[in-house]
Amino acid sequence: MEKNKNPEEISIEIGTDAEEAYRTLAEWVKSVPQTINELKKNGKDEELKNYQFQVKMVLEKLKAIEKEFKK
Repeated sequence: MEKNKNPEEISIEIGTDAEEAYRTLAEWVKSVPQTINELKKNGKDEELKNYQFQVKMVLEKLKAIEKEFKK
């Protein structure tokens, strides 16, 4: 990810299979607490901030996919 990009301009492409994308992202989310703990113990502040940003983007994408399921 380029450092000079505006966060609002960054998107996560999910392709055409929303159910598969949702499952993949949901599985990734399960690893978040452990990874955050590791970054707090052994990582740099910048790494933790970047990871937290990624988590936020994934959660937003999950919400968007859920909306598509409800249509």
